[in-house]
Amino acid sequence: MDNNHFSNCDQEPIHLCGQIQHFGCLILFDTAHNCIGWSENWTETGLPQQSVFLGQTLDKFINSLAIQHAIDLDQILHDPTDSFKHRYVADIYLQKKPYYLSIYPFDNKIYVEIEQHRSQSHQFKNTFFYAKHINDSEDIWKALADNIFTVTGYDRVMIYKFSENGDGQVIAEHVVGDLEPLLGYRYPEFDIPKQARSLYTKIFARVTPDIDADPIPIWGVESGKLDLSMTTIRAMSPIHLQYLRNAQVKASGSFSIIINGKLWGLVACQNRLPKYIDLAQRHLAIFIVQYAVNSFLANKHIEDNNFKLQTKSIAFELRQNLFTKKDLNKVINTLASNLMHVLRADGIAFKYLDKWHIVGQTPKKDILLSLENYFSKTISDQLFWLSDFKWHNDQKEAVFPFPGIAGIDLENKLDFKIYFFRKEVKVEETWAGEPEKKFIYDPTKSINFPSPRTSFNAWKKIVEGTAPKWKERETNFLKSLSNTIQEACLKKISEIQALNEKLIEINNILETFSYTLSHDLKNPLAALQMTAQMIRDRPGLSQDFLGKAGKNMMEAIQLMNNMLDKTVDFARTKSYEFEYETVYPERFIENIIDDCCVRFSVHNLQFDKRSILPIEGEKTLVYQLFLNLLSNAIKYSSNKTAPVIGVDSSFEENYVLYKIWDNGIGMSEEETERIFEIFHRLPNALQFDGSGVGLSIVKRIVDRLNAKITVDSMLNQGTIFEIRFPLIDEFHEIKTKI
Repeated sequence: MDNNHFSNCDQEPIHLCGQIQHFGCLILFDTAHNCIGWSENWTETGLPQQSVFLGQTLDKFINSLAIQHAIDLDQILHDPTDSFKHRYVADIYLQKKPYYLSIYPFDNKIYVEIEQHRSQSHQFKNTFFYAKHINDSEDIWKALADNIFTVTGYDRVMIYKFSENGDGQVIAEHVVGDLEPLLGYRYPEFDIPKQARSLYTKIFARVTPDIDADPIPIWGVESGKLDLSMTTIRAMSPIHLQYLRNAQVKASGSFSIIINGKLWGLVACQNRLPKYIDLAQRHLAIFIVQYAVNSFLANKHIEDNNFKLQTKSIAFELRQNLFTKKDLNKVINTLASNLMHVLRADGIAFKYLDKWHIVGQTPKKDILLSLENYFSKTISDQLFWLSDFKWHNDQKEAVFPFPGIAGIDLENKLDFKIYFFRKEVKVEETWAGEPEKKFIYDPTKSINFPSPRTSFNAWKKIVEGTAPKWKERETNFLKSLSNTIQEACLKKISEIQALNEKLIEINNILETFSYTLSHDLKNPLAALQMTAQMIRDRPGLSQDFLGKAGKNMMEAIQLMNNMLDKTVDFARTKSYEFEYETVYPERFIENIIDDCCVRFSVHNLQFDKRSILPIEGEKTLVYQLFLNLLSNAIKYSSNKTAPVIGVDSSFEENYVLYKIWDNGIGMSEEETERIFEIFHRLPNALQFDGSGVGLSIVKRIVDRLNAKITVDSMLNQGTIFEIRFPLIDEFHEIKTKI
């Protein structure tokens, strides 16, 4: 291939070779700008004889070149101790020939490279063409190969992409003449060792114009300590040069394809005859490569966005369906085709509540059960994906048609798991020679070197037992899908639990109703039964007796009606829906008091009526609230010689405060904590008729109105209820004036 394979030397420090190639010269200065080294061929470049010698300063060297425009060394070499940041390039003339002068600080030194200018100007005037060709092409990498050929003229230009395991494949190519195309060919990982890949991430262009040209030594510095990592004219490894000879090429070039800071691939170039590519051509090639990378990333961004739109639509539909349908099986079945499409799956198998469901092409159910058991023992994560899964049956590896498996296991949380299956795809791989790594021992260095491969004839093999790999965006969607299912199902479960809690509460209430009704209705029912039996069994009863019996029966019936009405009222306050309105209690408070005085036979009630402000609420509920509080106040004060009740209201910061008080039987401090419990009656109230429901209704109404209620009472002295209704906007101004 090209100098992709320049260092088949795993242990060779290729950046410390101490030599450069013949097409340029190198001069070195220390941080004090004193000359410390130079390449042997510096005089052949046309430099003035007095320009290079030990102790010569960088300033004098630059001045000796008679450059037409000034060079600001302070700006170029702001801090020469820094690591490499940029390279300054200028056009110069030496003996009337054009050259490139490159200056850059690196490794506590100042490097100066000089090489001849040989490129054609028309190549740099067609940048729009290069960009348009990439933009208009369906295959960005093929367009890149075409462009690099136009700029460089190499016989073969290949786009070489690295795989995850380190080997690589030619994914695009431009080839001329009778050269055999290498499109699709693969090359082993050891053809490009780690140190070579590392250098490709630092310097993006490397060329070898003539593999048979002798390398040029560097004088003045110890070669083994001179770091030439950033030197574009660094000499190539002898093993790499032999590799190129074996490939039957005389010149090569490589341009790094860097994506997201990593070496994604190379533009690998080969030429059958020696070929020089000068600095400007190399820089133009790097620019075109970067433009292609940007176009590739832009297209990938569009693809990722389209994928996100698809997956967001699926996630939305999943959530929506999980909240409208009870059965998770139906939800997954409904979305199965979309899930298979977006995840490129051939089939889906999912289990919910111990029942398996299959969509598309999957293993049979007995195999699914074995797989489930196997994964439960070998994989602890709730999310996993494999592309080369091999099924072991009875300790033997068996042919399994679905090596691509991705799984979401939520059995511990939701009793749910789902597997996505991809079928095996057999691939015929073509390698540039058999990928066999052979070593040669070098006794002078006491290390082993991989031998340069001598054969590049097509070597083919069939790869079995693999499925298309899961892409990062697909695995990210699997994570999102897992979270969505958990979130939606757990939320639904929490809602069901809340409904169950409400159901339990209602059932408890109904049990209380049942118990109370069965208990409290026994007395009036027994009275009715006894009276009816007497009327039936004793003929000739007097009219007085019949009148008393009828009155007793009517009272018992009325008592039962009241108890049933109270129970219904209590239930209604739990679910009754309403809209807020402005309620004026003064209109019905006096009617309630008049009716209660008749009902409880109170003829000398003193009603202390004070300020009565409007309230925000629902008229029926507010009426029911005042009815229960005022009727209790009157009832429990009715045995007093001079019963007194009172109503007053005032503005607080955010409330309308109502106070209702009486001088009735009152209650102890311990009893005030239980008065809002349903059917709870005060020990000192047993002489009064009642069912213990009224204040429970009051508490329910207060909660429904977003109000607050407190009670202050003393035994035998009376009770004060305080209710704070939220203040409505239209009364803020009234409050302010007051």
